[in-house]
Amino acid sequence: MKNRWIVSLLSCVPIAAAFLVLQSCGGVGGSTTNNGGQGSTNAEFLALLSDEQRAAKSITPQECANCHGGQNASDAVYVHWKDTTHFAKGVTCEGCHGPGSAHKANPTKNNILTFPKVTDPVVCGQCHGPIHDQFNFSKHSKLIAAPSEEAITDPGRYGKTSRCIACHSGLVRAQVLEQGQDLGSVPDDQIIAMSEATLSTVPHTADCATCHNPHSKTNKLNQLGEDVQLRHTEFNLDTTDIAPGSTADKFTQYDHICAQCHNGRGTNPSDTALNKSTARAPMHDSPQMQMLMGIGGVEGTGVIKRNTSHAQAPGQCTKCHMPDARHTFTVSFDKSCSPCHTVADATNRADTIKSDILNLLVALRTRLETYANTKFGNTLYWEYTSTIVGEGGTAPDQKLVDIEVKRARYNYYFVIRSGDYGVHNAPYAKSLIQVANSNLDSIGVPAAPVSRLSLNEKFRLIESDKARANRAEFGTK
Repeated sequence: MKNRWIVSLLSCVPIAAAFLVLQSCGGVGGSTTNNGGQGSTNAEFLALLSDEQRAAKSITPQECANCHGGQNASDAVYVHWKDTTHFAKGVTCEGCHGPGSAHKANPTKNNILTFPKVTDPVVCGQCHGPIHDQFNFSKHSKLIAAPSEEAITDPGRYGKTSRCIACHSGLVRAQVLEQGQDLGSVPDDQIIAMSEATLSTVPHTADCATCHNPHSKTNKLNQLGEDVQLRHTEFNLDTTDIAPGSTADKFTQYDHICAQCHNGRGTNPSDTALNKSTARAPMHDSPQMQMLMGIGGVEGTGVIKRNTSHAQAPGQCTKCHMPDARHTFTVSFDKSCSPCHTVADATNRADTIKSDILNLLVALRTRLETYANTKFGNTLYWEYTSTIVGEGGTAPDQKLVDIEVKRARYNYYFVIRSGDYGVHNAPYAKSLIQVANSNLDSIGVPAAPVSRLSLNEKFRLIESDKARANRAEFGTK
């Protein structure tokens, strides 16, 4: 009997059927009490406003247009907004920015809802209650604090050079990158201020404004051909900007709504890069687009099958992760895999693929341990330096680690940090593991014995490696 944990990895979080219906304000706009069954967003929205604004009165959209209608050179928000569905449904400026009389009388940032607070998902949740609730189930609604904390202490490195906050702060992406600015040229004090606001005010990895432009149509159509004001396309076969070795100014601006962040961050499989980058396992848990498209691994000289039909599916990532516009970003076989697969077919394929990949990964890991024990007297010492140190060891000089092992461990982590265990692109994942084994063959590392671990035990073992890589990288426990 097959282990059903495999199904659970792809099954969705249980959500009421009503959550899958896109709500609107019915042409009213403004704060409502609809929050998809989780209480009122009305109070949450009002809590975002200053005391001065809460005492203000409503004004007309035309009064907003007097300043934001394009008359003042670059400020044409009202002009673009008139083309949107929000305008057609009667959602006014105040629906998102709150009552405007005080701001009209004396325009300041303290008497109108603006950055950073206006990027809070509750602003959109006033009308899109069910989607707001779905988003709260997702990992995008959570925050990894370390990148923002590091950008506060070293804005040059973590804000401008590595640009970690470009993908770890929805506020930064909406306020800087999506406004056409170069994060590398943003002043340090602004980077610090945005990072502090991310930690204290809008603590989300992403938010609604990260992916959607609330003010204008974008002509970036979804898989159904609709303009839902996406900032980037859902489908892109041109991987130039995320190719191995691409720099942060390129891969953080990649034109793909998911892969603008879910890419390998310029990770490089060349021997030169592998000899240089020995401190930590590469690419975070983010090389999903590389895996889908079949690029970025150590490939050797054999024939590599780049990708499967998954890469050509309309919507690519959103086809499987956002059926019915589901904003939990979870996969379910009944919706995500249709019409290409039945539920039974998708289940069986996923079970088989993940079982195969897990078995191959555990065997590869065993061989790496054998190498480390033989050469260094410690089964952990095939690992990257930060991982060894994080586990209480004393890392060997990485110059003593054979390049064949560096290639093998790179591919090992490429596969496990993609997180899908072959579902995105089984042929490519298997090819990378085979290349890793071929490298170990060439330096005489013996084949691994048949593992006695159960499939669930293998899964926990491999996941523990991914967890310890994250601990070493982010300092988490």
